[in-house]
Formats: sequence, C-alpha cells, structure tokens
Amino acid sequence: MRGEHCVAGASVLTFIALILLVFANIGQIKPGAVTNGIYWAEVNVAAFGNAIQSASKKTPSGLYYTKNDKLGEGDGLRQYYRYGLYNACGYQKDGSGVCNSTIFGYPMQPLNNILADAPNSFAKQVEDIIPDDAATFKDSGYNVRNTRAASLLTFVGSALALVALITGVFRARLMFLIAAITSGLSALFLMIGAAIWTAVIAKDGWLKMVKVENGASLGITVTAGPTLYLTWVSFALMAIAVLPYVVACCTYRSK
Repeated sequence: MRGEHCVAGASVLTFIALILLVFANIGQIKPGAVTNGIYWAEVNVAAFGNAIQSASKKTPSGLYYTKNDKLGEGDGLRQYYRYGLYNACGYQKDGSGVCNSTIFGYPMQPLNNILADAPNSFAKQVEDIIPDDAATFKDSGYNVRNTRAASLLTFVGSALALVALITGVFRARLMFLIAAITSGLSALFLMIGAAIWTAVIAKDGWLKMVKVENGASLGITVTAGPTLYLTWVSFALMAIAVLPYVVACCTYRSK
C-alpha cells in the first residue's frame, strides 16, 4: 500500500505541474483573453518616446503605431512586446495586439523587434540612444542563443513531465522507475530553462536605470512574466515528485 500511496501523491504533483506547463506553453501563441497575459518577458517601451523627445528636442510624432497590423514592417512601435515559447507579440495600451508567425523555440531579441517596427525616420535615433553599456540588450546573439535554448529545454521538460505522468499510472516497478527518471530529468530541464530566462531578464532589466540627455529615463523596462514563475513552480513540483516515484518503485507489491 505504501507504494500505491506514494505513486498517487507523485501523480498528483506531476499532474499539477503539467497543467501549469500547458499554460506556460500556450502563452503568446496568439492574442487572446488568456494567452495575452502569459509570457516569459515583457519589454515595455511606452515611455520610450519621452526619451527620444528629451534627446532630440522634437515631438516623436509617428514613432508609435496604433493599428494591429503585421509586426516588423516599419510602421511604428507597439507599446509592449511580450515573448512566449513559440511567439512574440506586440500590444497596445488597450490590450489589443498582433503576433509574429509561430516558430518552435522563439527567441527574445527585443532590439531587433523594436528596430524592425521603428519608422525609417527614427531607426538610427532609436539605435543610437540605447547605450553600449546595455551590452546584452544590444547583442541579439546573446539573447537569441540563451532564450532559444531555455525555451527548448522547457519544452523538453514539459514533454518529460507528460511521460512521467503516463508511466506512473501503470502498476509495475519498471514503470515507476521510468516515472522517477523522467520526472527527475523534467525537473532538471525546467530548472535550467527557468534559470537561463531569469538571467537574461535580469541583465536586460538593467535598462530601467539608464538615463538619457537631461536626465530623462530611457523609458524601456524589461520584466519577467507569468511563464517564468509557472516554470519555476513546475520545477519544484517535479523535483518533489521524484521521491515518491522512487519509493513506489522500491516498495510496490503487485499482490
């Protein structure tokens, strides 16, 4: 009975983790009531126009675009950019938005996205106003490599959580052993993925301290979103689930 009780507890933990990971995976697939608010990171450029105005002494008319047309066409900046496992979306202040084409392991490259949306008349000014000290933000290679790897690791961790849940249902020592191994690997991959995203967001988040001419704030902030916290919680649940799966493997009796 000890084995049965343990595997039941492990299954509950794994199931909860899997539900959280499902939400983490659907964030930013497309604009929607649920998907809008689930993302790894948000780049808020709503106040960036004030920095442009402070530096150039000109009203940044035309810097922002208020329609939800395709991103990357040089029509103008959106107020917010949010990054999910498979997509990036640009949003207006009213919550409406548009997303890029979905790809597996979508990388976070905020400066590239901002420059792709910036009108030609502002493109050079937008790039020049961001200081070289913001190395990770300006280095798209750093952001792309790390966030893509982190997203792929999170996906693999999610898949392994599903395997652990399925194999843990079958009442056999071998299946409980497989469940223990896959839950442990799931926890490992989720931990690494979440840690990488945490580091990238922390480095890019330094921009909130940057000042431009006349002491005005740069007006770009990078903050973590719900997906990061969902992944950390899922990691904890999968790590805890390893022990009861191991106990179930060692103590379960078929009769």
